[in-house]
Amino acid sequence: MKMRKQGPRANQGWIFDGLLKLTDNEDILHPGMMGNRLERGFKYGDMERVFERVKGRRSFPKEWARAAAKQEKLADAAYDTDRQITAGQHYHRAALYWGRVQHLIPVDGNPRKIAAHASVIRCYNRMMEIHGDSVTRFEVDIGDGENVYCLFHAAPGNGPKPTVLYLPGMDAIKEDFPNPYNNEFVRRGMNICVMDGPGQGECNINQVWQTIGKYAAAGKCVMDVLVARDDVDSGKIGIFGTSMGSRYSVEVAAYDERVKCCVGQMANVCPTDVIFNQAQPNFKRIYMYMTNIDDEAEFDTYADEMDDFFFSAGDNLKAPYLLVAGELDELCPPDDVEKWINRLKCPKELWMYEDVFHPMGEVTPDIYPAIADWILETLNNGRPDDHDVREYREP
Repeated sequence: MKMRKQGPRANQGWIFDGLLKLTDNEDILHPGMMGNRLERGFKYGDMERVFERVKGRRSFPKEWARAAAKQEKLADAAYDTDRQITAGQHYHRAALYWGRVQHLIPVDGNPRKIAAHASVIRCYNRMMEIHGDSVTRFEVDIGDGENVYCLFHAAPGNGPKPTVLYLPGMDAIKEDFPNPYNNEFVRRGMNICVMDGPGQGECNINQVWQTIGKYAAAGKCVMDVLVARDDVDSGKIGIFGTSMGSRYSVEVAAYDERVKCCVGQMANVCPTDVIFNQAQPNFKRIYMYMTNIDDEAEFDTYADEMDDFFFSAGDNLKAPYLLVAGELDELCPPDDVEKWINRLKCPKELWMYEDVFHPMGEVTPDIYPAIADWILETLNNGRPDDHDVREYREP
């Protein structure tokens, strides 16, 4: 019997393990990630306990599962004694932590991954039940017997409202953002719909893999559903993507004129050679899983095609555009950000944050409110055709 083929860049795994022994948290691998997670509802003490126990990359799923199970147990106890507010908060934390477990097992059909993702859904559904109708779930048919999966966070009040379609990155799922206990969009009167697109979250569990252009096509299908809703102002829909979602947002907006503004944060707008061949090896390993490609040479060709499709979409983008980036982003150097912005012909704006890395946790509490403001102002008032603003911001 042949031994299983090792994953891409497996020869660098020892470096990954060595770095983990030098730190008490995840920031050594992804500087700023702790601050990012705090804004999304993770708790510092929970993260600290996870990283105290992590001995190497393979122990991440086990330790996140330990934290998730603890939160779910606390949630169940509160729920059973009619302490609904407390239960909802614990279920939310449990869903976030189960999300880390399933993400860190990028293997199709793996029983632990399937069980962990089912736990995400179970805990998030319990939280939604407690929240009433303010957060709801729906599926969208994208053809060929496949669906994408969405969560809709409704702004309070009756009537149609400005709406944001949010696209996560490759390390995130729809349950990760926005934080229902700190939602900068609904408090400004905007709905926000979050999508697990091809290659993400619930799509992976159902083997809805990513191919070139498929995410953009799926986004259009979700837009079809949004514009038909009574609580959505079909003339005021913006799109917001983070990390790899900063690419997907452009790809959706470029080919759908119903998108009235486009925002990317945690920039990923440079050639993919940086993230897949220069950054830590997990990125390539996970994206190969998202595409269901197990041959590295075949995936390298796919990555080149990804770049061609993305840059072509940028050439076609007409909606007002904002990019929020970090000067020290290890996945997207500032020179590449500048080339990207210069390439665009639409109204455009760049906020470059000094001394900030890719996750942008150093400034996340400032960024989310500012992005929500920019989207709402742009949906209401638009931007001039010659709009070109570039700001260098200190944290």
